[in-house]
Amino acid sequence: MSPPSAERPRPVRSVLSRLATPGPLLAIGLGSTTVAGSLWIATANRSLDNPSVTALLSFYFLVGTIGTGVLAGLEQEMTRTVARTHASGRAVGLAVRGQLRQALGLAAVTVVALIAASPLLLSHWLHHSWPMELALLAGLAATWVSFLVRGVLAGCQDFRYYSLTLVVQGVATIVPSLVLALAGHGHLLGYALIFALAPLVAALSGLASPALRHSWRATGAASPAGAADLAEEVVAAGDGAESLPTAVVPDAAEEPGGSPREKLILLTLATLVSQLLINAVPLIISPRLHPDVAKSLNSAMGMSRLALLCLFPLQAPLLPLLAAAAVRGDFREVRRKTGFLVGACLGAGVLGVAAVAVAGPWLLKSYFGTSAPLSRPFLAALALSTAFLMTAFVLQSAQVALNRHRVVFASWLAGLAAMAVVFALPLSPLGAAAWAGILGPLAVTVIAAADVMFVTRSAPSATTGAAEAGAADPAPVEQAPPVPARGSGQAAPVAEGVRR
Repeated sequence: MSPPSAERPRPVRSVLSRLATPGPLLAIGLGSTTVAGSLWIATANRSLDNPSVTALLSFYFLVGTIGTGVLAGLEQEMTRTVARTHASGRAVGLAVRGQLRQALGLAAVTVVALIAASPLLLSHWLHHSWPMELALLAGLAATWVSFLVRGVLAGCQDFRYYSLTLVVQGVATIVPSLVLALAGHGHLLGYALIFALAPLVAALSGLASPALRHSWRATGAASPAGAADLAEEVVAAGDGAESLPTAVVPDAAEEPGGSPREKLILLTLATLVSQLLINAVPLIISPRLHPDVAKSLNSAMGMSRLALLCLFPLQAPLLPLLAAAAVRGDFREVRRKTGFLVGACLGAGVLGVAAVAVAGPWLLKSYFGTSAPLSRPFLAALALSTAFLMTAFVLQSAQVALNRHRVVFASWLAGLAAMAVVFALPLSPLGAAAWAGILGPLAVTVIAAADVMFVTRSAPSATTGAAEAGAADPAPVEQAPPVPARGSGQAAPVAEGVRR
């Protein structure tokens, strides 16, 4: 083969290798879930009558409120636990099993509470349909499994399989939705089951990950050689784990900010309150509106919240990086990464507000198939609300990495209180929806930003060297002091899965 022809495949290999990195993979996965969510709403709007659409979208918001609210904390705590265990050079099997035991207890409590609340759910939101109640239980179980699987994948830095679960979930939502749309009108329960079971199909695809299987098998304390073998296997299976540090960090029981169980409870409560805040407008305001207007409001809320579907998985690579930086005392790095992403969220929010103000009415009528128009300022207010929510969730990742679980819960509780005050004012339903949607997330963002800035304001950077860090005054942060890595002044990051 001539030299020119031998050089030809190199650009192709370079492009393919770049597409196989976490950034593009996550972008593909996020794109598929976003398109799937919008297409599911659009096909249901065209196939069901207005009362059925209202019941289905209420089901959608209930799965988000209860499933994501109660169970999403499991993914973040699993990610943080696995990432910190990797950072210490220890095997993660026992840590994963411990999180699973707590997850089982939380799931049992959730099921009992849901059964007790069944009369209220059936009469207000589920169209007096017991099959819809069973579909809700199935959706919560599928969400529970998917969060646990993705938590281990994110903690192991296996973003190839993490992204695969997102793609599979998108496909498992899009294809059956199109089949039901072609089958004709009706099928309320079918649309509910599609949305409920897609996360389970996605979780099953993630079980093929070698990193996940290794994390389940690994038990006991890892020797230096075992830690090296663990890193090699994770590198072969995932992305960016070649920089796994070997610094010994405090056990979970020795960390400040509370015990592992207390942290999980606090994060679960915070996530539940956050989902109540996200979904309070459609769940509280929609029953007060005409069915046509309620259909438009629910569709507009679904459209404006699609950006959150993109943000939640992005916390997967962000949280391990922030946790690793916090472990080694590099709080300036925590502040730098968080500040960059906060700026990106606010910038994207400005663009989103402009785009929704221009194209929102057309999308509601032509794509989502609604008949009652909503004003452009109202749609822009919903988009601004989503921008503040995205910023608040980025800040929450930094707070979790810094063991500020108590403040995370307090900030979301303050936001929900702000929304409650707005709902109590003598405003029109849509006026209350717009103002509550803005002020609640804004309150969370301000409190969380102030907390992160306070915690990281005077902390020395780990890159200044262990000697300088040791001579500096201790930072007022709920975080154990950094421990030097073996043979060096600082530990390497857990992963380079997100570009600096």
